[in-house]
Amino acid sequence: MMIRIEDKRHKELLKQKEELEKNRPHDITAMRGWKHSMSKILQELELFK
Repeated sequence: MMIRIEDKRHKELLKQKEELEKNRPHDITAMRGWKHSMSKILQELELFK
């Protein structure tokens, strides 16, 4: 059961990362929020390694 939940979360994070990569903003203010979101996703993905 835990493996399924972790696997599901891992897939969600990969999907969010992909969406962020596709929708990278060019405005400096928006870029700060984007960078924060991306770093949170990457930190959580690091836990799955």
